[in-house]
Amino acid sequence: MASSFTDTDDRVLWQRFRQGDEEAFTLLYQRYVRVLYSYGKKLVTEDMVVEDLVQDLFIDLWQSRTRLADAESPRFYLFRSLRRRIHKACNGRLSERWEHIDEDFLPVTLPKESEIIESEQFQKQKDEIDAWLKSLPGRQYEVMILRFYQDFSYSEISEILTINEQSVRNLVQRAVCKLRQLTISLCISGLLLFLLK
Repeated sequence: MASSFTDTDDRVLWQRFRQGDEEAFTLLYQRYVRVLYSYGKKLVTEDMVVEDLVQDLFIDLWQSRTRLADAESPRFYLFRSLRRRIHKACNGRLSERWEHIDEDFLPVTLPKESEIIESEQFQKQKDEIDAWLKSLPGRQYEVMILRFYQDFSYSEISEILTINEQSVRNLVQRAVCKLRQLTISLCISGLLLFLLK
């Protein structure tokens, strides 16, 4: 999901961090460490590898802060930097799978069981969506994560992945078509099972 902070806030923090402001660096770290880790886990399955790469990224940022350029979008810079590190750590390739979601009425208080059931249903739907996304070819999966979970623009994704913008658009289109086909086939299977009972 997209960050609730604006690029302007990030740019101010980035400028202060480059000038040696430890508090600004800490705020950037706190703002992005979890989302970077989450993104990294979609590319590499080993928790410790992702943790190390994210930590190394921030350590290197601090050590090289005076040599860093002003970033138009620090969020974009961090994602792109982490992806490069992951790519390098995996000897130029990601993992095997990468190649091939009436206000007039007063609210009703539901029983605790309803909350638990709703939470379980939500988790089941989330798991199904994750499984569908993971069934996509690697590049399509990564593009969908960057576009719809991290809210990057097509041009930003093209720079992160070092491919042209039209290729990004094509990958998104193919992924959406494949997900649509999967959804339709699951609905037909469910309907047939219901009719055959």
